[in-house]
Amino acid sequence: MELCTLSVILPVKNLAKEIGGILRLAAEQTEGLSTELIVVDMASRDKTVWESLRSIKELNIPGAVIQSGDGTVASALNTALSRASGNYVSFVFARRLFRDFLRPYCEAAQAANADIVFGTAAGEPFGKEGAPVPGSVCLQAILEDKLAVDISAILLRRAFLDQRRIQFTESCEYGYSEEFLLRCFCDAECAVRCGVELRRDTTYELRRGPQKPAGSAAFQRVEALLRVTEYVESRLPNDIRLSALLRERRLPEAVMWCVDLLLREGNGYGAVQGLLKVNGARQFLRCGAATPFELRKRIRLWRTLPWMYKPRRPQTA
Repeated sequence: MELCTLSVILPVKNLAKEIGGILRLAAEQTEGLSTELIVVDMASRDKTVWESLRSIKELNIPGAVIQSGDGTVASALNTALSRASGNYVSFVFARRLFRDFLRPYCEAAQAANADIVFGTAAGEPFGKEGAPVPGSVCLQAILEDKLAVDISAILLRRAFLDQRRIQFTESCEYGYSEEFLLRCFCDAECAVRCGVELRRDTTYELRRGPQKPAGSAAFQRVEALLRVTEYVESRLPNDIRLSALLRERRLPEAVMWCVDLLLREGNGYGAVQGLLKVNGARQFLRCGAATPFELRKRIRLWRTLPWMYKPRRPQTA
């Protein structure tokens, strides 16, 4: 059986009102391409499954609705990846929808036989458009904050994921996509920046409502980045710069992200200090040559005068 060109994976939960528009957006982007839509439902309590089936039938695009149970998004994504039959895979997340990128991504991927294709936002040039580069070059740029890559706007060669055995860490709720992307770039032999400028489509985006407190689960992001660090150091043992960026920049950034989140959730300074200790995160608040000046200041203030520290506001999408 001939493999289809593209598998578009959409994890959903209680999206009965939005799912039709989201699938329509995906169908518009993939018109003319051999595509399958894979909706993976995470124990929705509304009519999401029925609406998904109805929309797929109306759009006349090959697709399936599968169920992964009431687990993590990472577990749902792995379930869908095991079902995907396309040469390439892309992900759609209801809270961050982009438009008009899938077709040029597929063209760039097939032209270069790329492992991963990504785009950039306006005013954020990186490298030469369409020129294949090792994934490790992109990885360094990501860790230096010179390149922002969104998991909602990437294309991956499925054979590459299978060969490298790259999956999402199913038990992880915080940092699972970051870990997945960094591992992909670490292993990719051929990464390509597509010239398309990424544009958000907010018409059908799911508005973020009240979130349950993260608490200690927030430290899963630190654990995810520690796994990435150990993975990169084992795969690229001679790349001292990447190791330093991970240990002296990305890991302490993640710890301070946890501090900010916990303080915003109403935890006291002493309680946050206790959570840092219990979760073994204080050891990663170490600075080095790769630590940005502003991050150094934040870490120094938190370690010496925590009651004077003010948490940073979350970045708005």
